[in-house]
Amino acid sequence: MEIPRPRSRSSSTSSSTCSGSPLALDPSVLELLNSHLTEKAEEEARFKALEAEHVAARLAGLDVEDDDAGREDKPMISLDDYKKTFGEDWQLSQFWYSNEFADHLSTKLHGMCTRETKIAFMCSPTAFVSFQHMKQLPGAHVFEVDSRFAALSPRQFVPYDLDSPDDFPKKFQGFFDIVVVDPPFLNEVTNVKVSSTIRQIIKPKGKLLLITSTSIEDIFKKVYSEPPLGPLRKTALDVQHGQLANDFASWGNWDGAEEFGRD
Repeated sequence: MEIPRPRSRSSSTSSSTCSGSPLALDPSVLELLNSHLTEKAEEEARFKALEAEHVAARLAGLDVEDDDAGREDKPMISLDDYKKTFGEDWQLSQFWYSNEFADHLSTKLHGMCTRETKIAFMCSPTAFVSFQHMKQLPGAHVFEVDSRFAALSPRQFVPYDLDSPDDFPKKFQGFFDIVVVDPPFLNEVTNVKVSSTIRQIIKPKGKLLLITSTSIEDIFKKVYSEPPLGPLRKTALDVQHGQLANDFASWGNWDGAEEFGRD
């Protein structure tokens, strides 16, 4: 059976469509694409340079695995440099905080800390960078599945996979005075896994700051109701991400947490 061909309006239309000329991208689209490729190349170059610095330090014996309270770490990079060096990996649900929010959060957290405070940042590398850039604490650690962040501060990076909530160095059992956590996925399963780790690493009277979407607030009574994790109280923090439109907030487990974040 012969399939009828669509009719062209004119011979000129037909010849132009079938001429075999390559399709050209719109100049504005091409400019956007080139800009993105350039940005990714620069990001990769900055990361390799940062990583090379720490490799050189290890080879020179200037970096060790064990904590050393007397050793001063290299100053933490700024948030702007951090964002230029570490692109968001959306497959890992990475969305960086705005600079304004990260600075405000760091100021309030430092107000709760002394030089001896042990504080963990779980799945929240932007908060860790901002906190350490503002004022470094030797007892600050970042728990992250993304190994890129080891280049920031190898001795304070803790490889952490929420699918293996019990897999962390045993020296951190009951270790932290404060735990700041921003679970990467907005569901009950993720929060159950994260909370299992927090129960093990936080001190009995430690402070928990949970940053997440208000859309999952209904699971808190199941997951965070009992000490040392709860009960939770909504704080005054106005949480801001650069790329997300979701309504985010934060909750703390200590008396007076409702005032945390207020100017």
